[in-house]
Amino acid sequence: MDKDTLLRQIRETHAPIEAALAALDDDALGGPAPGMDGWTRKDALAHIEWWNDHATDVIAGNRSGQDPYPGGGEPWDPDAWNARILVENGGRSAADVRRGEADSFARILAAVESATDEELFTRDPHPWLDGTVAETVIADSAAHYPDHVAHLS
Repeated sequence: MDKDTLLRQIRETHAPIEAALAALDDDALGGPAPGMDGWTRKDALAHIEWWNDHATDVIAGNRSGQDPYPGGGEPWDPDAWNARILVENGGRSAADVRRGEADSFARILAAVESATDEELFTRDPHPWLDGTVAETVIADSAAHYPDHVAHLS
């Protein structure tokens, strides 16, 4: 894989998210997310926004050498983060979440575009990062978006 392929995958897998959002007004965005018990579509979109920003933060952390999510030795727990994201974003308006996710998508694209191949594809560049930055970016975006298209339908 190269950076152009990575960017293409991110854009292509995000397009169904954009299409689903275009079909929803803000009231519908506040409705239940099909298949996500207790979550609204807005919650699912805020979740996507947070993971976009996570990937962007990992790219920045790779550049600085600083773990963007230091856990004090605790194992990384995506389920705990997802629960936290749900609580922290519950009070936001649909319009704010819609705007926030669009902005986070622009940030992830800009971060990948500005990264070098070395930054993206070097294996295990820091003790806090298993694999490559590109693998984290894919997990947070291109591999993640398809999981949530149905939740926005």
